[in-house]
Amino acid sequence: MELKLILTSFLGAIFFFYAFSLKCKLKIKRGLIIGTVIGVLTALFINGIHYYFSNLNIFHLLIVEFVFIIFMTILIVIQRFYRDPERIPPVKNNVILSPADGTIRYIKKIEKGEVPFSTKKKNRFQLKEITKTNLLNDGAFLIGIEMSVFDVHVNRAPVGGKIVFQKYTSGEFLSLRKIESIFKNERLTTIIDSNGFQIGVVQIASRVVRRIVSYVKKEDVIEIGQRIGMIKFGSQVDLVIPKLDEIKINIRENDEVTAGVTVLATINQRY
Repeated sequence: MELKLILTSFLGAIFFFYAFSLKCKLKIKRGLIIGTVIGVLTALFINGIHYYFSNLNIFHLLIVEFVFIIFMTILIVIQRFYRDPERIPPVKNNVILSPADGTIRYIKKIEKGEVPFSTKKKNRFQLKEITKTNLLNDGAFLIGIEMSVFDVHVNRAPVGGKIVFQKYTSGEFLSLRKIESIFKNERLTTIIDSNGFQIGVVQIASRVVRRIVSYVKKEDVIEIGQRIGMIKFGSQVDLVIPKLDEIKINIRENDEVTAGVTVLATINQRY
């Protein structure tokens, strides 16, 4: 009985976390590692329960096993989600860093006068607030960074400078699957003036939990890599970079990036 319970608990946890990884678009390797850890803990826990409560039948033990796996998954997700590790920006001048941990989902070219669209899966919504600034005077690149539930959700300044614009757009508690809701997601758009050019950071809240916390405000002077806010259970950060000859994009779609550390672009000449 003990060996069967151990195997059931171990394999059940791995299978559950494998399915969870696919659902949340986590790397399978990461999911299997965490699933293995949960599997070992579950096997030890269930074996202990069976030892001290030998009168429980297999059905009751399977229920306890399932509840324990769910409980451990929630604990790990919360622990990973609310991490806020110290980050040291690279000792380099004229760089643009990633504002978020996650995966590069797209790099779009935005022409002058064009209204930029942020894309989440197959849905799009306009970033109209940016058209009222000088950020798109020469066109721009729009870089979408998707965050998983295991990524650090504290966002950092991609460049140092002065915050010249900040616009909060309230959201509706609606599913992105509904066409009428795609223009109503909660987001916070922040534009930083960095000695002659501007960079935009768009923090986009989750369709389920809408909560963006900003650590900075308009007129603040910030340093590169500084914490600027957090999206609680959020899913995406978009970065708007002006399309100038002096700026070279260094990343590609599907690259993994780290906030305040990964260099997304380099600037050959500072204005």
